[in-house]
Amino acid sequence: MKELPFQEKMIKIIRKQVPEDLSLSVEVGKILGVSADSAYRRLRCETAFTIDEMAKVCLHFLIPLETLSDFTGQIVSFKYKSIGGRLEDFKAFLTHFQNQITTISKFEKREVIYAAEDIPLFHIYALPVLSKFKFYYWRKAILNHEELADVKFNRNVEDDDELNELAKAASVAYAIVPSAEIWTEETIASTIQQIKFFWDAALFETQEDAEVVIKDLEDLVRNLQRQCDLGLKFLPGGELTKTPFTCFASDLMIGNNCVLVKTGDIRTTFLGYNTFNFMNTNNPDFNKQHEVWMNNLISKSTQISRTSEKIRNLFFKALLKKVADLRKYVEEN
Repeated sequence: MKELPFQEKMIKIIRKQVPEDLSLSVEVGKILGVSADSAYRRLRCETAFTIDEMAKVCLHFLIPLETLSDFTGQIVSFKYKSIGGRLEDFKAFLTHFQNQITTISKFEKREVIYAAEDIPLFHIYALPVLSKFKFYYWRKAILNHEELADVKFNRNVEDDDELNELAKAASVAYAIVPSAEIWTEETIASTIQQIKFFWDAALFETQEDAEVVIKDLEDLVRNLQRQCDLGLKFLPGGELTKTPFTCFASDLMIGNNCVLVKTGDIRTTFLGYNTFNFMNTNNPDFNKQHEVWMNNLISKSTQISRTSEKIRNLFFKALLKKVADLRKYVEEN
């Protein structure tokens, strides 16, 4: 076997981050346009990758070249999915998002730790009207989709079926991945503010449209409380799974949506930006520091799933009061 330290390191990284049911020699053969046998010799380091071949493989598996060097603590590359100004661009983003969580779900050893500055999207996607409102808000207020320029929110307007299916698929995939979430009493604040802003701006077609969105938000909180009671996840619609769910209540400000994904021995960090988008990195030094930060946040939080019943009830009582205050605001204004 040849002395190919960078190639060996790259192959180890690839093997750790792809599902076990994937034939790596076949996949690499397709990428390079060579036979599975030729690809296998490269994976065994009997044949060296050319620079172009290594670049192709790294691009395909989204491996930053800095991970092959000794400077992983000084340079960090992030991957992200950009979103354009068309509905099709938004669908492509959701497809990318759904594919990521589906890939995570295929690993035998998998876990998601979610520090929730805002409500995790998977919970929102399980509620049809709230999900529709969020799509409307993101497309109108954040992405400035022209077709919504003069359109008010109407819960009864037929939504795009593909959009709904993509959202539901992501929620279902998340429901089978063991996860821990860190919430604060302010985690629902941004969604409340979005509803309040659109109400004040007269962007709901009717008062009932706003009230149904608020009812979905209330259902989301109650669904989360049920999952905490049992320590298990639900599928959209309320069907119980056997997937472990751990939830922590924190008094500390989280500051931003942060997600740590564990797949086998690989760690991946996802950081929120631009309201609802995420960028991610596999940089080992960065992820090690991020995991330390996550563990520190958890150590200063209280587990409220399947334990600490009094604190759990007080926590959800506070969340439900915020929703009730929003409902009262709409009724009085």
